[in-house]
Amino acid sequence: MKPSAALVYVAVLAALIWPAGLVQAQPAPTGSFIHIGSTGHNIGGAFRTYYEAHGSAATFGLPLTEIFADHGVRSQYFEYARFDMRSSGLTLARVGAEVTLGRNEPEFGWIDRDPGDGRTYFAASGHTLGGLFALFWEQNGGIQRFGYPISEELFEADGSGFSRRVQYFERARLELYPVGDSFQVRMGQLGRELLERRTDAAVLMTAAAPLTLLGTATTTFRTSAAERRHNIERAAAMFDGVVVAPGAEFSFLALGDFSEEAGFIEGYGIVGGRLERVIGGGLRQVSTTIFRAVSNAGLQITRRIPHTYIVFYYENIVGFDATVFSPSVDFRWRNDTAAPVYLAARTEPGGSTVTFEVWGVSDGRRVSYDGPHVRNVVQPGAAYWQFDPNLAPGATRQLVHGRPGMDVSYIRTVTLPDGTLLHRNNYQTRYRPWDDFFTYGAGVKPPAGSRIVAAPGSRP
Repeated sequence: MKPSAALVYVAVLAALIWPAGLVQAQPAPTGSFIHIGSTGHNIGGAFRTYYEAHGSAATFGLPLTEIFADHGVRSQYFEYARFDMRSSGLTLARVGAEVTLGRNEPEFGWIDRDPGDGRTYFAASGHTLGGLFALFWEQNGGIQRFGYPISEELFEADGSGFSRRVQYFERARLELYPVGDSFQVRMGQLGRELLERRTDAAVLMTAAAPLTLLGTATTTFRTSAAERRHNIERAAAMFDGVVVAPGAEFSFLALGDFSEEAGFIEGYGIVGGRLERVIGGGLRQVSTTIFRAVSNAGLQITRRIPHTYIVFYYENIVGFDATVFSPSVDFRWRNDTAAPVYLAARTEPGGSTVTFEVWGVSDGRRVSYDGPHVRNVVQPGAAYWQFDPNLAPGATRQLVHGRPGMDVSYIRTVTLPDGTLLHRNNYQTRYRPWDDFFTYGAGVKPPAGSRIVAAPGSRP
């Protein structure tokens, strides 16, 4: 189910106050991408987070490619593994199952009962595990890292003709090598083997230049309801690691499914002056944060629709936002540099912030802003009051603090080091005035002059 078009008008539940002045957002911390010189590839965003949290090179080997898009999946190959990022999140590919597909040696045959030989039997995969392989498996992540065994131990010849004992797992191959008077378990390079089977392997493995931080933006959601927080964190994770090729256009709506089936939840919002249940509240904060990061990076903005009302989640920079709703209001930008551009996203629930970073190869472009210039200020009108049967008798709650409407002009100029003008954008916005909105429980009489709104599910 796609979100309602009414999302663009949603006033998410939070007490917002008109500030004393306009404040520029503070720059986000850097370091989301690092360059591994020995293989010439970058790793960053959720890929780097998972890599470093689970053992780095010792567990996965070194990166062999950049993050790249492959049939709707963002992937990166490592010596021992492949990371796949889908809308549901990052997963370890079943490289062991992929590389052994179609093998029918006896060691791959299903064992339908515990053989009772002292090895651990896994009924889920029909295989056993024991000895040094079992010890290595248990000490280095078990099922979470390697998955179930999908073969028994067997002997295989490596590229040099040396025969070694191995065992395959869903996501790995363990290998036994003699070291002095004992043996050592090592990881097989299944990531490399699968990568080298691809027809585009040489292109993917070509060394890349170190990425630099082109632009960043951070916004806060500290006053947001739990539903909105969830949706912001969910959407940010979906866009983490997005790759935009040179000359390609990014579309917010094309890259996301913001339905309940995709993990988004509904909460209360103000829709057309009434309190309603809506799905995906918080998406426009994500689109705004991406827009700001891309704008700060100096990239080409191809479609930007402003918000209808001022929202001070966005660090109080009026005229510097971008809204979205499916299917007709999208946010788009083009990578007009000569190298791929990557998005990195992170949320910090403790600090209630969402950050987007834009990484690429810099051509030295510079970004400057003029504004925001404000005119035609219109003050809010009488407050709205709506009965809420879920509130305690006599209770009231202010969901929106009124703020004026206005026309805003915010001008961005992007130039190259030699002074060549790349882009000049006038982000024009016409904000409507936003009125106070209260809900009340039984026994409360709204003040005289208030505008009374029908409760959800009733006729206005």
